[in-house]
Amino acid sequence: MKRFLYAIILLLAGGSVSFAQSPERFANPMNEDRIYMLQHDTQGDVDALLDRLGAAGFGGIVTNADWHTGKADPDFYLQNDEDFARLDKVIDALRNRGMGVWLYDECGYPSASANGLTLLGHPEYEARGFTEIRAGGPGTVWDKPLTYEKIIFACRDDGTPVPFSPTRAEGADRIYAVRPVFEGSHAQTCGWGPRHYPNLLDKEAVAAFIRCTYDKYLDKTKGFGAFEAVFTDEPSLMSGFVNCGIPMPETYLPWTEELPEKYRQTQGRELWEDIPVLFSRDERFEEGKLRFWGTVSELMNEAFFDQIEKWCAARGIAFSGHCLLEEGLAMHTPLYGNLIRQLKTFDYPGVDMLTGDPEAYKFSNADYALAPRYVGGAARMTGKTDRVMVEICPIKGADRENDFSFAEERGTMDLIFRAGINHINSYLAASRLGDDFPHYSDIFGRCAYMLRGARWTGKIGMFYPIETVQGYYCPDRIGVNNGPRLSEAETLAEETLRTLNRGIAAAGLDWTFIDSEWIGEAALEGGSLSANGLSVDAVVMPAARWVDAKTREKLRAFEEAGGLLLWVGARPEGEESPLCEDPIGALRSRVDYGLRLKATRPETLFVSLYEKEGKRMWYLINSSPEENTVRIRPGVPVKVWNNFTGEVGKKTSFVMPPYSSVFVTEEKK
Repeated sequence: MKRFLYAIILLLAGGSVSFAQSPERFANPMNEDRIYMLQHDTQGDVDALLDRLGAAGFGGIVTNADWHTGKADPDFYLQNDEDFARLDKVIDALRNRGMGVWLYDECGYPSASANGLTLLGHPEYEARGFTEIRAGGPGTVWDKPLTYEKIIFACRDDGTPVPFSPTRAEGADRIYAVRPVFEGSHAQTCGWGPRHYPNLLDKEAVAAFIRCTYDKYLDKTKGFGAFEAVFTDEPSLMSGFVNCGIPMPETYLPWTEELPEKYRQTQGRELWEDIPVLFSRDERFEEGKLRFWGTVSELMNEAFFDQIEKWCAARGIAFSGHCLLEEGLAMHTPLYGNLIRQLKTFDYPGVDMLTGDPEAYKFSNADYALAPRYVGGAARMTGKTDRVMVEICPIKGADRENDFSFAEERGTMDLIFRAGINHINSYLAASRLGDDFPHYSDIFGRCAYMLRGARWTGKIGMFYPIETVQGYYCPDRIGVNNGPRLSEAETLAEETLRTLNRGIAAAGLDWTFIDSEWIGEAALEGGSLSANGLSVDAVVMPAARWVDAKTREKLRAFEEAGGLLLWVGARPEGEESPLCEDPIGALRSRVDYGLRLKATRPETLFVSLYEKEGKRMWYLINSSPEENTVRIRPGVPVKVWNNFTGEVGKKTSFVMPPYSSVFVTEEKK
């Protein structure tokens, strides 16, 4: 009722009221600020369902037409007009309650198969990869087995081409052959179940997915205009194995018929000139690998992410969702070429989170803490910070006797929001937190309200060393998330990022990812790099073994203008700048957030700095299972917005409960 009355007040006032004037909205967040539930099944009493969700504190849902997954269900996905009529009734019921709605674009996951419709009658659309086969060399003939579709190249060990046709090669040491990739891929091993999958490098394959899913919803759903965004779930390239701990017979790299021509256009050379190094396990950087994965990244973006975003934009709907295995840097290359390149195309970039334990989030080598950082960085670099999404799906592992607690869940979500997220789509059912769920929803409705429209000003940019990973990457015979062999360079980059992330947080500072593209766009002014609303005064280079010449030149100019540039762990060959042995100390002595704090547990008081409506705003998180007493020292007039209680006051000494947060806003003197 309070939320409804406040909405009326806002309407009568002629629109929204700024956060500095709205303690009422902070205390009682509106539906647009609140958590949305991923609600795929809306069968039964819709009003009763939405009443339960509203009472638990949800502000909307992510939903779809019926999937028809029951064994006794005779209907097929997206083929029954009654399913869309039912969806319209759900949309109407949501509108009547002032609740929001997103569209989920698949039957299960990963998105793009349309439950088999995309490939129906079009086997040529299936994901394909090419492998390297060692042959007998001079004087031998290799005839293609039926397991491969065709030979695409054959050569000697030094790269010299030899005569070949699609079915035969003569005198080759190495043969490169194509086939559909399914066994060992996420298409086969995902939790939803095996299902053949389209090639996300192929525009025609993705266009087929759009026709049988997006166009169908647009044509059949009268209330389509109510959808705020579309949610796509874990699309990826299938040439890298996933959830596959058993070695497969061969390794693959992604293939599409357009790849050689795209390579020629973008790299100014033939793919075949670089193909001999692509499967190399030598511990050295290969520019051929860099060129290959840069081309793959662009093909994937054009075919999948950009094509769908343009479809959505033309119909007034935002494109959102999340990618697969965002956590590990080494997984970004085989699954996407360049993950942040794909994330930048989303209107509402997103991530998923599989833990509800803040200590696991901070310290697990699963790199939970880095996953939302990639997404937050993509949003900040492009200025797309209006909605940055997390799909929360905390899976209770076998090592836990009990489910995650209310304190743990809120502690995890504060850390996710700190990374740049400000919207939750939840698989965490209200029943898992019981009577505490409405409080959980209130807390993060408040956080979302405060963070939307705020500009992150934490000053520290962390370079995204994707080029290093691309240049060292070699496919393995087991899954990218099952402990594949990584080069020393990839391992060092991941370890350096973990260490820096933890150290910067403990120092009371914050950081965001930046990449070479953003650095190239950024204006250099007085020791700061700025573009699209993001500005940094310090740039940290985490074990970056390769940085292109233009980026290095820009970074040198940045340093000469007074910016802080730190090479940590490793540096490119020929780089004369020394490695920084104490990056945390260097950052602490240079970066000042302008708020003097004293805390009983300073190492777990995490601080992020924002600007909102021309004033500074600090996000303070007690990332500890114990209370933290905080005192703001005199010097800056402030107001404290307590996310845990909804109270707003001017007391500068307060006790933060375990795993809780506050916002501190600068007030005019």
